[in-house]
Amino acid sequence: MATVDRKSPGSTGVVYDALWTRFLNGTYASGDRLPEAALAEELGVSRTPVREALGRMLAEGLVIPAARGVVVAGLDRDALRALFAFRGNLEGFSTELTAQRASQGLIAPAWFRELKESAQQFASAVTEGDRVSATESNMHFHTLIVEASGNEFVVDAHRRTIARLAVSTSLNLEHADWAREAARQHGLIADALHEGTATEAQRLAEAHIRDAMRVFDGH
Repeated sequence: MATVDRKSPGSTGVVYDALWTRFLNGTYASGDRLPEAALAEELGVSRTPVREALGRMLAEGLVIPAARGVVVAGLDRDALRALFAFRGNLEGFSTELTAQRASQGLIAPAWFRELKESAQQFASAVTEGDRVSATESNMHFHTLIVEASGNEFVVDAHRRTIARLAVSTSLNLEHADWAREAARQHGLIADALHEGTATEAQRLAEAHIRDAMRVFDGH
């Protein structure tokens, strides 16, 4: 793993992003301890930016205090259901906004190509049984759509929500039938966005997250 530049004035943000990426790709699970000294050595930075990044995560609820540091926060089943429901509304809204911008010609063709490539990468990873790649391409697909909405507050809320749901989302993709269905739904969402049909894009996005929640409830 590449180290973080010790002299970078933004090293706290870099450390935060590195740790946040681990939440997304399933490296961390609920209850995992995040030792400050070990992380600093691993990332090649002093303990100060690690301490500051963990402090930020503590304020956001991603980690909780524990003896000798912090551990990855866990959510009970009711809280996860509530978060899934919130994500469904959030992604439905952001997908609608993105479709509206697409219909107005405000989104470049390159973005649509990237979205299609992301959907294809996810489908390929599912076929190959590569859960890590599937998780990463799945997150990329959803993040592309949210960021294209043009609403910075939606983007921030989505980032926080995804980080809290990362473990359960990753586990969902271990279900082969759901992973294949998710890939199919990604294609439908991408098509609706390309056509600029805001109402249909919103409906598909909300249904996609509801289906993901049903799979989670079946665990």
